[in-house]
Amino acid sequence: MRFTDDELLTLSEMLTLACWTTFWNHQPGADSGVARYDDLLNKVLKRLQDNGQGREVELDPERQRLRLCKEKEEGSFYAQSFDVMRNEIFWEELVGRLAERELDRKHGTGYVQSLPEQKRKQVLEPVSKRFWDEFSTRGIANLHVVSSMLEG
Repeated sequence: MRFTDDELLTLSEMLTLACWTTFWNHQPGADSGVARYDDLLNKVLKRLQDNGQGREVELDPERQRLRLCKEKEEGSFYAQSFDVMRNEIFWEELVGRLAERELDRKHGTGYVQSLPEQKRKQVLEPVSKRFWDEFSTRGIANLHVVSSMLEG
């Protein structure tokens, strides 16, 4: 396969995203998968250097591996996309878990999971919407952790 310099740079950005994602996988046996992604990224970044695009690449002093320059990363499309994805996942997961917890408290533990998929969506939708509306307007300002008396 042959890539233009721009395509090679785009490929390195895509692989950087993949490496960032695999970095969070702490499951047993994940190290070999993480290493495969890192090795491929390193190979592509080395090719960028060899093609005269060394200004796009730097050595990560902590990991002693090549990476795309940190300066260019800030504000880049791939870094922005990663941040948007993480933010969306956070809110979606928080809303989903709070809605499910509320319904389980009302109807008994395991209630939501016991429902067929279509019914589960139907039951969760109004509760989830209420949480979305709250977080969309106030963020986490009204979110509090209430400790039980046993916890102090």
